[in-house]
Amino acid sequence: MKIQENALEELKSDVLKSIEGKSDVEKMEFLRKKFNIDWDIPRCCERRPCKTWYAQVFSYCSASELERELNFFLFLINLFGHIFGFCFNEESTVFLGCTCHCGNKQVILYYTITFRD
Repeated sequence: MKIQENALEELKSDVLKSIEGKSDVEKMEFLRKKFNIDWDIPRCCERRPCKTWYAQVFSYCSASELERELNFFLFLINLFGHIFGFCFNEESTVFLGCTCHCGNKQVILYYTITFRD
């Protein structure tokens, strides 16, 4: 997702409006469709794993573009972590970057979330 510098706050506001009054299932579907984020989040009181690994790929042209993409992604993690009761683990985060032969730059973010139950 390409985020323009002046559109970041507007995008955050749109996310908050889009999930307002939605069920947990609808919120997860919104994440899947809009941002290609597919977290397998068990409901509260269900058996939850201690730690779950995920990966997210970011394609970018400049460092400032990557920064905006990461800032927005962390906004989503913090927002939905609060809603679904999980925490992002910075200490388990791994960045793997490359420049493809076609010139595109990519970073793969490997990260974990843990549940607060």
